[in-house]
Amino acid sequence: MKPLESGFSRERSKQWRYCSCLVPVLSFAAASLLALACTGSFGAPGGAAGGTGGPGAVVIGSGSGTGSGTGGGSGTSATGSTGLVATSRVMRLSNVQWENTIQDLFRLSAPLGLSAAFVSDPAIGAFDTYGATLVVDSNRFTDYQNAAEAVAKQAAHDPQILAGVAPMAADPAARKTSFLTTFGQRAFRRPLTDADVARYGALFDQGAALIGSGDAFVDGVELTLRAFLQSPYFLYRLETSANVASGRIALSDYEIAARMSYGLTSSMPDDALFSAAGAGQLLDRAVLTAQAQRLIASARGQTTALSFHAQLLNVSAYDQIMKDPTAAPAFTADVVAGLKQETLAFVNDVVFGQDRGIAELLSAPYTFANSKIAKMYGASVATPAAGAADPFVRVSLNAAQRAGFLTQIGFLAANAVEQTPSLIPRGVIIAKNFLCVPIPQPPANVPALPPLDPNSTNRQRVETLTMNAPCNSCHTTLINPLGDALETLDGYGQYRTTENGKPVNAAAQYSIDGQQVSFNGPVELMKAIANSEQARECYAQHLAEFVYGRDLDLTNTGEKALVTGAGALTKTMPSIKGVIASLVTSDIFVNRAP
Repeated sequence: MKPLESGFSRERSKQWRYCSCLVPVLSFAAASLLALACTGSFGAPGGAAGGTGGPGAVVIGSGSGTGSGTGGGSGTSATGSTGLVATSRVMRLSNVQWENTIQDLFRLSAPLGLSAAFVSDPAIGAFDTYGATLVVDSNRFTDYQNAAEAVAKQAAHDPQILAGVAPMAADPAARKTSFLTTFGQRAFRRPLTDADVARYGALFDQGAALIGSGDAFVDGVELTLRAFLQSPYFLYRLETSANVASGRIALSDYEIAARMSYGLTSSMPDDALFSAAGAGQLLDRAVLTAQAQRLIASARGQTTALSFHAQLLNVSAYDQIMKDPTAAPAFTADVVAGLKQETLAFVNDVVFGQDRGIAELLSAPYTFANSKIAKMYGASVATPAAGAADPFVRVSLNAAQRAGFLTQIGFLAANAVEQTPSLIPRGVIIAKNFLCVPIPQPPANVPALPPLDPNSTNRQRVETLTMNAPCNSCHTTLINPLGDALETLDGYGQYRTTENGKPVNAAAQYSIDGQQVSFNGPVELMKAIANSEQARECYAQHLAEFVYGRDLDLTNTGEKALVTGAGALTKTMPSIKGVIASLVTSDIFVNRAP
């Protein structure tokens, strides 16, 4: 059998061919397993069992709901009823999502860690949630097969896990049917069709002959789990609903549940969300909102929200911070590791502890630090006793020098070469990630920055290199001014007023909200950004891209309205959790283009 991508195209099509039940060609049972042939057309499968989509499209919170659900009416949804962008109907689980799903599917107390051996997911989109860009090549096909066999064997032969997967019953036949329908629904994130149950039931019955452990039921479970975990219905999120009305297709309850769960928790729907989907309740805006709020506040929801902010800031780059131990002895290995924890503790407090928003993230005059990191800020936190934990606690910072997470030592040190700031990368990150200014790729053969002249400043060096065409078209207006403002914070994250004996010039101008804004230093810049409509909409756009798992098309009136509305919410309702909830209760989220 060919790799999965041979049955799925990343391009949109109404009649994709796919394997209705993919099973690996096991060395000892090739003939039997190949009997589960790849059949069916994309528009029709067991997706009919995907929930109660209803005959009409449902518009949630737009004031124009016209379908069979109860989503119409006014409210604070981030978008109204407009044309929808055509999007992929086939989204592969990322490595993170696969790992989380396996843990939750088998109700394990900790992840198995098997995805660590997988081929790494390519960094194609802005975030690692972009499932439509992910495929299964021959290497990943092998990864999935090996992992499925390992998980199936462990689950089937561990009495505690087996009891959760297939609870004991007096009648073996009833136990088998219960296992197939209950576990199958959770694995495929939709109810199994009768044809599904028949196919997997036939495979189950071959377990004793093909595995031969002496326990026919255990063998049946193991063999069937192998098949479940390699099916396209497990490895992909498929959207097969076909309820066309008003130029759009209403997703089924189970499809909404999967979209919401993977968007908010990077894992499969939990029992409460499955229950709501099974009851046909997710087209009710009040129920959908309550479910969204519950998932956002869950442990997985918090982890996923932190992952979004970590990717927005490129916190993974903090792991690569290396400073000369003679010039910067404070940057020990444990401190470098702690810089990432500092940022995540700060974000967690703002988002979940205080229920605040992007303005606080960008302008807060405090951070979270342990005793070692606090010293780097010139603050004091009690040193723990030998062997005791060194907790991260809230630490006030000099409000005239720092504001928000872009002035924390981790971000500053990661975007620097030793003590010298990397002015250009700092400016690019702020422009692209926090103001959504499109920065074109640099031209070929751009010369490297020359060494810093001891009689000059870093800003003067960068200005000299970028003052002429073709560099000046981007650098003088789009990049450099943002980096200039952070020049008072050096590559060690320390505040400075001079460089090489010369005054540091951190004054600049930048177009924000269509107006030239003047600022001097990082605090004035961060406050200007935090108070801008442009930054609020940019942040909302990135949130939507992360949760939706795709780029937005801002030339589409609906997508633009989504960003504008969600951006406005960040001001009138300064709660990131509330903004996220609005994104998954929008018309765009619960419908798709035909």
